[in-house]
Amino acid sequence: MANEKMKKSVLQRLGTIKGHIIGIEKMVEEDKNCEDILFQLNAVMGAVNKLGAHILEGYAEECLQDISIDDPKSRERIEKLTKTMITMAKK
Repeated sequence: MANEKMKKSVLQRLGTIKGHIIGIEKMVEEDKNCEDILFQLNAVMGAVNKLGAHILEGYAEECLQDISIDDPKSRERIEKLTKTMITMAKK
C-alpha cells in the first residue's frame, strides 16, 4: 500500500473488525443466542465489504491519476463508472 494515510485507515478498520471477531468468539464461548451472533456476523461482513470498497476506491484514484485522459467527457464517464463500482462493492 503506497499511501501512508490509506495504510493507516485500512489498519484501523482491520483492528475494528478484529475486535468484533473476538467479541463474536466470546459470544460463542458464553453460549449466547444464535440471533445475536448472526447480527454480529452480519455487521462484520458489512465492515469487510466496506473495507474492500475503501481499498478499491484508493486504488481507482491512484490508477486514474497515472493516466492522461484529454477528453473531459471520457474522464467523467470513467470516474462515474468507478464510483458506481465502489458503491456496489459496499453492499
